[in-house]
Amino acid sequence: MTNEKITLPHLTCPFPEKISPYADQVHEHTLAWVKDYKLVTEEMAYERLRLSKFGRLAARAYPDAALDRLEIISDWNTWLFVIDDQCDESGLGKLPDQLSALHNRCLEILSGHQLKFEDVPLIHALHDIYNRLNPVSSQAWMIRFAKSASEYFEATFWESQNRFHNRWPDTDSYILMRPFSGGLYTDIELIEIAEEINIPCIARAHPRLTELANLTNNVVCWSNDIISLAKEKAHGDMHNMVMVMQHELNISLQESLNLVKKLIDAQIQQFQAHEKQLPEFPESSSRDITKYVAVLRSWMRGNLDWAYESGRYSTPQNTDEPSIKSTCLELDRSS
Repeated sequence: MTNEKITLPHLTCPFPEKISPYADQVHEHTLAWVKDYKLVTEEMAYERLRLSKFGRLAARAYPDAALDRLEIISDWNTWLFVIDDQCDESGLGKLPDQLSALHNRCLEILSGHQLKFEDVPLIHALHDIYNRLNPVSSQAWMIRFAKSASEYFEATFWESQNRFHNRWPDTDSYILMRPFSGGLYTDIELIEIAEEINIPCIARAHPRLTELANLTNNVVCWSNDIISLAKEKAHGDMHNMVMVMQHELNISLQESLNLVKKLIDAQIQQFQAHEKQLPEFPESSSRDITKYVAVLRSWMRGNLDWAYESGRYSTPQNTDEPSIKSTCLELDRSS
């Protein structure tokens, strides 16, 4: 068995670093929330979650949000990470039928259904998030949020079918599904909750604003594919843009990494160009749109800043030192 030594490309973002003054408070809140809802029960899993610092991700992505809203968002993102880890580590991600049943129950909760006696902790935690979102949102917004969650579930079901059949996605299919499998469209919907703003439909549907959201999604998700490469290879998961392009183009892992890095840089440049081309919106919504776009920038930059301080992508040998801080990483070439 041979190893391929690779150099991880240094990911950069031209937007300024920002972080909420509530960052540590939100981090501690979410850890307590996870314990209250028994989302993790083993001490090692809880310690890994503590080192991941998901609350600080929310604090970087939504630096101006009020404390109560930031806590909801932090809990939601942590819930997404927990279900993602369960798919990877418990084998749920290779069982499409079981995953579909869980997704259907989640959508019932997001549609206002009550809890049942047999519901698992993930459902109880989601019900809590729904109950906290409902008073601070409109019915129309809740429908949009549930739709984005449904698209996330559909994309992760697609991934589970690929794993079950040991079927590699092609690059075009992967790029099409990646914005949904990352769950980031739910976070983009949450901008209105975080900023306490309302983006009217005529602005939300404008091609320029839609494209800014899509570009943000690509930058965050593709960057995560570089950042999480070692973790996903260790779990034998092919759903990573670096590995998909390596497999399809028959190139080295290093060449694929460098290619994905170039694609990310191009997406950031397109974002900057599109931002300058935004039309003048009515004065009543212009300020809200400015705040909305500012959070998109914060997401792209904040995701990187969080990744470099988080322990989520650490090597097992040194959980305080994230793998992405290293310049080289040895990966099993046979997997």
